[in-house]
Amino acid sequence: MAARALTCTLTLLVWAGVSLGQLVLPNRQNGAVGGNVEFKPISFPSDTYQVITWRFGETIVIKSISGSVSIPRPEYRGRVSLDINTLALELRNLTMGDTGVYILTADTAASSYSAETTLKVFVNVSGATITGPTGLVIEGNSANLSCDASGTIVTTEWMKNNQKLSPSNNIIFSADNRSVSISAVGRMDSGEYRCTLSNPVSSDSDVFTMTVNYGPDNVRIEGPSEVEERGSVMLLCSAESVPDPRYAWTFNGTNTGVTTDSLTMDQVTFSNSGTYTCTAWNNVTRRETSASHSLVVREIGSLSGGVGSLSAGAIAGIVIGVLLGVALVAGLIVYFTKFAGRPKSSSRGVKQNGATQNGGEHELNYADIRHFQNNQSVLNMGGTSTQTRQGTPAMVRAHRGANQGAKPEAEVTYSEVRK
Repeated sequence: MAARALTCTLTLLVWAGVSLGQLVLPNRQNGAVGGNVEFKPISFPSDTYQVITWRFGETIVIKSISGSVSIPRPEYRGRVSLDINTLALELRNLTMGDTGVYILTADTAASSYSAETTLKVFVNVSGATITGPTGLVIEGNSANLSCDASGTIVTTEWMKNNQKLSPSNNIIFSADNRSVSISAVGRMDSGEYRCTLSNPVSSDSDVFTMTVNYGPDNVRIEGPSEVEERGSVMLLCSAESVPDPRYAWTFNGTNTGVTTDSLTMDQVTFSNSGTYTCTAWNNVTRRETSASHSLVVREIGSLSGGVGSLSAGAIAGIVIGVLLGVALVAGLIVYFTKFAGRPKSSSRGVKQNGATQNGGEHELNYADIRHFQNNQSVLNMGGTSTQTRQGTPAMVRAHRGANQGAKPEAEVTYSEVRK
């Protein structure tokens, strides 16, 4: 397992350009003016070095002989130091003149090793500023943005609303990417533009907010088209516009004096029926657009569930239902009037051609009256006569006293009358 790990490590070192037993420095170092940088070998042979020398081109920066360090050039005194154990060189208070190639030489009693690296010194980027349109930007016109700063500028990046800004049909970048031209400007070009200028050791940015003025477009009125008399109504006007538009309302071509986005009316009358027009005006684009809305005032109850709001079919259904109800009630009245008083027949105490009293209660008895000719027959019982026509049975009520056991005033006799 350890052997495998060592093999992987060696492979990575070879890929990185590192060979065991050799002196290797980073390919490139970056530094900022006034800053510090350290040149430290990635690898070096494990040996005793008698002489260690760092050069800038052909100029000796610092040198160590048997542990004794010397700085021959005055421009490096107080700015450089050497670590004889790691062979690292530290260079402080960098200037643009320090940019170049640095060479390290390490000598032992038997061998000499050498490696080099490159230093690039940059001036820190500062004071980034975006210059944009100074006047109002109106849709359809053009706009130019440029970005600048002090220092060494290597890259320039543009962002809009935190998204990378890329070239398109109406967005063109300059060759150095420091300027952006937008033509023709649209409402979607409004937003926050950020420019970032940078180099390997520093960066700075600035923000410019661009507002594109447009409209008014798509003017529309929202509100009811019908309202009942003495009701209330509100019409709301809206438009797509930057800045927000001014509004004006007219009724059938006459100015109402209302200059807000809403028009409210209470206790409306039929005279309020007509056409309402909303005009939106943008004082920056100097444009105006209108929309109209028709309002009809109806009679009270016509919109809130009154009869006037029913269809002809619904009215016909109601009339038919009422007539059927009246007919049903009339039929019930006739039925109960005609049949409710008819007595029920009883077989208790009844004998043919005779009468039997039953506990002093009221009792119905029947007489079978037949006619054998077309003449009428008269049955007289207690002064009351009952006439019958041919083939019709007569029904006679026998009246008894209300109190049980009372003597009946009259006795009813049933007989068959024949002629």
